[in-house]
Amino acid sequence: MDAPTRTAPARTAPPTVRLDTARTAPTPHTAAEPAHHTTAHDHHHGTATPHHPTADEDPHTRARTHLGRLWGVPATHTHLTTGADDTFDTLVRDTPLTPRDRIWTTPHESVARLHTLHTLRDRTRCRLEVVPLRPDGDLDLDWMRHHLDDDVALVSVAHLSPACGTVNPVTAIGRLLAPHRARYALDASHSAGLLPLDAAATGCHLLTADAFRFLNGPPDTGIAYTTPQPGAPAGSTPPPAPHPTAVTALADTLTHHTPAATHPHTDHLPRLRAALARIPGITLLPTGTRQAGILAFRHDHLDAGTLRHALARRAVLLSKTVAHEHPLHPASRTGAPALHASLHPATTAHDIDRLAHTLTEVLHAHTHPTPHPRTPPTAPALPTPRTPPARPATPTPAPVRTLPTPRTTATPALRSTPALRSVPAPAAALPALPALPAFPADPGSAGPGTRTAPSLAAVPALATPTPATPTASGGGHRPRTPAPAPRRTRTAGRRGHLTLHRADHDTTPHPPPGGQR
Repeated sequence: MDAPTRTAPARTAPPTVRLDTARTAPTPHTAAEPAHHTTAHDHHHGTATPHHPTADEDPHTRARTHLGRLWGVPATHTHLTTGADDTFDTLVRDTPLTPRDRIWTTPHESVARLHTLHTLRDRTRCRLEVVPLRPDGDLDLDWMRHHLDDDVALVSVAHLSPACGTVNPVTAIGRLLAPHRARYALDASHSAGLLPLDAAATGCHLLTADAFRFLNGPPDTGIAYTTPQPGAPAGSTPPPAPHPTAVTALADTLTHHTPAATHPHTDHLPRLRAALARIPGITLLPTGTRQAGILAFRHDHLDAGTLRHALARRAVLLSKTVAHEHPLHPASRTGAPALHASLHPATTAHDIDRLAHTLTEVLHAHTHPTPHPRTPPTAPALPTPRTPPARPATPTPAPVRTLPTPRTTATPALRSTPALRSVPAPAAALPALPALPAFPADPGSAGPGTRTAPSLAAVPALATPTPATPTASGGGHRPRTPAPAPRRTRTAGRRGHLTLHRADHDTTPHPPPGGQR
C-alpha cells in the first residue's frame, strides 16, 4: 500500500499595503456595491437612514446633491468636472486683470496651477507674488495682512499641501480676504475625502478637487464649487463635464463615501511619523504646525527610486515626489526626489508597522549585502595574432662530388652544330666551369668556320658515371650521361640562336633559322 503523499501548504503572498493614494487612487467602488448615506442629524440621534436612489433621479443630480452635503454648500453651485486642474484653468485663465493687479500664490502650489497663473500673468502683465513661509513652515499671515490691499485680485491656496501634508489655515485666510475684492480660489485635491471641509465657512469663491484620490472616484473625474463674484467675466466657459458613465460611478462613490468624509476617523499619521523617526538614516521633510494624511521623507545614502522599487517588490507601495512637481516648496531646493507616503481613511495600524518593518529590512539588505558565491566570468579568448608566413630558407646546395673520368674509347666526332651560347650557372650551386676548348670543324657536316659542341664527357664537373652501353659498332663502351633539364629560352629571329631541348644520345642537328644549312 502506497504511503499517502504529503503536500506542503501553499504560501500565500502578503496583502499589498497601499500608501500611495495621493498619487494613484485605489480601485473605485462600483455601482453594484450597496451605497448607504447617513446624514449628520441621523448620526447624532443614533439612527441611520439609508438613501435609496429613485428611478426618476438623475445620476448627475444625485451626485451634486451629495456633493453639496459634503461641503455644506447649495447643490446648484456645484459642478462635476474632469479634474481639479482642468477646472481651475478653465475658470481662471480668462480673469480680467490689469498691469496694476497682483496675484498671490503659495509655496505649496502644484506645477499645473502655476502654469495657469503664469499664463494669466503673461497675458495681462500683472504681478505674481509668493506668500512666504514662517520658520515653522506655516504661511505667514502677518505678511499677508501687511501687504493686502485692493490691488490683490486673485489668491490661490492649497488646503492640504501635496508636497509634505501641511494643512493651511484656509478659514483664517478667508476671513482675512473677505473685506477686499480678491477672488479666493481653494484647491482641495488632496483633502477632499480625507479632511472635513466647510466651503461656506472658508469664504472661498472657487473650490476644486479631484474625485479619484481620497474619494475613491473613477479616473478623470473632479468636483467644483463656484459662487458668483463681482467682476467675474460674463459668459465664461463652463468647466468640462465628465463622461456620463463616470457621472454614474461618481454618484455612487459620493453616496457611499459621504459618511466617512463627514465624520472623523482614526489618524495614523503620528504613528507613521514615530516609526520612521526611529529608523537610522531617515530624514523627514519639514512641515508646518499641522499636518494630515501625507508624509515625505528621504534617506541619507539611498535614493528614493531604489527604496521605492525595493519596497514594491515586498508589496508595500509608496509614491515618489520630485522637485518639478512643487518648484516653490523649500523641500524642492535640493532637487533630490523624496518618498511620499499618503494615508487613506481605510489605512490600519498594521499597515504602518508593516511599512516600518519592511523599510528596515530593505535598508539592512543594502547596508549589509549577503555575499553570493558566483563563478568568476571567463575572460574572452584573445584573438590569435596573424603571423606572416615564413619565407622558405634557401636550401644549401649539396656539394658536387667530382668522380674520376671513366675509361672510354674513341668516340666518333659529333656532327657540327652552331655555336652554343654560354648559359649562366645557378649562384653558388656549381663550381666555375673551365673554359671550353676549341674543336676543329667537321667539313662533312657543317660549313666552313662552324664550331662543334664539345663532348659532355669532356667537362669533368658534369660527367656522371653511368653503366656503359655498347655502341652500335660493338666495339668499346661510352658512358651514358643524364639528359640536362630543359631550359626555357626565348627564340630569337637572328641567325645563330638555338633553343635548347632535351639532349639525346644521337643529337640531331637543327637547321639554322632562315632556311640555311
